Amino acid sequence: MNYIQARDFFYFALFLSLPLKLILAGTLPLTGDEAYFVIWAQHPAPGYYDHPPLIGWLIHLCMYISGHEILVRLPSILASYVLVWGVYRILSDHDRTKALLAASTLLLTPVFLLGVLVTTDTALILSMFLSVLALHRAETRNSNLLYILSGILLGLAFLSKYFAALLLLAYILYFLTGGLKKLPRLGLVLLGCLPLVAFNLYWNYTHCWVNIMFNFIGRGGDAELSPMQPLILLGMLAWVVSPVLLVQLFRHRSQVLSRIRSSGQGLFAFAALVPLAVFFAASLFYSVGAHWILGFVPFLYVIYAALPGKSLILGRKFMLGYALLHIVLVAAALLVPLEIIKERSGLYRDAVFYLRPAQVAEKLDSYRADYYATPSYSRSAVLSYYSSHYWGVLGTGSRYGREDDRITDFRELDGRDILFLSRDDDLDKDRLSPYFEFLEPSRIQIRETSFAVALGRGFDYSSYQSQVLAQIKKRHYDIPEFLPLGRCFFHERYFQ
Repeated sequence: MNYIQARDFFYFALFLSLPLKLILAGTLPLTGDEAYFVIWAQHPAPGYYDHPPLIGWLIHLCMYISGHEILVRLPSILASYVLVWGVYRILSDHDRTKALLAASTLLLTPVFLLGVLVTTDTALILSMFLSVLALHRAETRNSNLLYILSGILLGLAFLSKYFAALLLLAYILYFLTGGLKKLPRLGLVLLGCLPLVAFNLYWNYTHCWVNIMFNFIGRGGDAELSPMQPLILLGMLAWVVSPVLLVQLFRHRSQVLSRIRSSGQGLFAFAALVPLAVFFAASLFYSVGAHWILGFVPFLYVIYAALPGKSLILGRKFMLGYALLHIVLVAAALLVPLEIIKERSGLYRDAVFYLRPAQVAEKLDSYRADYYATPSYSRSAVLSYYSSHYWGVLGTGSRYGREDDRITDFRELDGRDILFLSRDDDLDKDRLSPYFEFLEPSRIQIRETSFAVALGRGFDYSSYQSQVLAQIKKRHYDIPEFLPLGRCFFHERYFQ
């Protein structure tokens, strides 16, 4: 394949991807997690519960233009094109035809072609990729400023998700293989990175260590040897990058490694393979999610370009078919009427809520109360986006999505009226009654299902504090003694 043919195919992939992304981003309702990150964006802060804050900051900037779903998802839409541009820029100095083929293959990879949902992984993937790109440029130009810039971008990745530490490990191993003369360059990267790491750690120190508690303490459960988990992870990796790409990389591994060494692109092998090796080792004892590996997958496409030309052409053809298959599957899933599952009442009710949230919000907007709540962060976040009110969480909730702990001060709700939306069409009055003078139950009907609603009159803060907030403190804010505690808003607000 010559350059003109590769260029034309790239333009085809580009013009296929953009309308698809805009259609999906504009028509799919926000997921619970996406709506939760919108709440982050609407409450700008140096940090949030669950994960570090970068995705909330990015969505906040986008929402200066509009709060429409497309703008909320703009970081995810743009990130895939930054990856494609970066892969082309890295490879084009050596072979523009192969650069276009690798970039086209990345662009058609279903997870990047159809992936418009905005998550913490979006900010992680973008900042890590830009960090590696800056480090590659620093190596080729011997620029101290670019080494520092790479470190700053790595620090931003750390402000996205703590998996960025695996890229730092890859950097350390990369520089160590270059001998002692390269260690000062690692020092420049750390000079850019560590202030942002310190910023996040100090915020945690003054905010109950919520990121550390969520990500590292009590999350993984007991380690248990499971030889099947690495095979499952391998299957997930094969699905993400396509089986053909993975097989071709393995089949031509010697030739690929030789070309990477000769072209000075070993950095990308470290950036991809070191974190993946860690995940495969961890998968022997813990379950590893498919989204965990996404931040390191783009570097495989730089390695992929080292394949022989015939393998690249085969990969391009397969990826086009692979992409079309996923487009058909997604379109079919979206066109299936919800009523096909109405016999399964619980599943149908959840589908109506998450796929028709504006209809649910419209029904609920006719109620008037001082505060609005559900038992779930996901449902509350979705309703907060699609209704005219902020919705909080009433009850103990789960370990996920606890930003409402900071936003809502239940002391201020004492004696007030709270509208509560149940998960289903039954209301657990025994659970709600102790926290109100009395309840006014009702029900809303949407399509062919219903949801139980209760207007709680006269919220009893004292009872809620002793029965619910005390449980939350024990489950989620019982900070281990080895963590030095500066301040904790939850302790100070309710128990001091």
